[in-house]
Amino acid sequence: MLKKYQQQTLAIELLNLHAKVKIVHQATGIPIKLLRQTYRQLHGRSPSRGSIKFSTRGLTGSRRKYKDVTLFAVCFQAASNKSADSQIQTLISAFDAYKRSYPSGQLDFSDAWVVAQDIKDKKVQLSKCPQCRSWVLLKAREDLSERCSVCKIHL
Repeated sequence: MLKKYQQQTLAIELLNLHAKVKIVHQATGIPIKLLRQTYRQLHGRSPSRGSIKFSTRGLTGSRRKYKDVTLFAVCFQAASNKSADSQIQTLISAFDAYKRSYPSGQLDFSDAWVVAQDIKDKKVQLSKCPQCRSWVLLKAREDLSERCSVCKIHL
């Protein structure tokens, strides 16, 4: 009974963050139909349709988006290093930190989920620029240009 309550509480928390229904289903195991109904009740509209982005590269098309993704990745790494929480709780904490530090950031929770998966699977990685020490997200751009966005040196 307690496990079901925890799943439902997590589902509501994720739906309040406007997570895609498919992500909430994967995290909680709650049926998609019920999640869609709950989303409608919470937000007064149906959840957005469309697939989840498949990789971080799909989220970094512009310099601004690349910087948004990099900032979230730094928040996720910091949350991962601090916490022994479950991965989804770590993701929620990192997303909250991202939104607090950059309220006008364009990433939504579903985008953050994709980035966290790619970090966990080591498809992208954070590094510091050897010259200016700013954070750089490697293997995250379609053009694969590994360049610091602050001092512009090639890495």
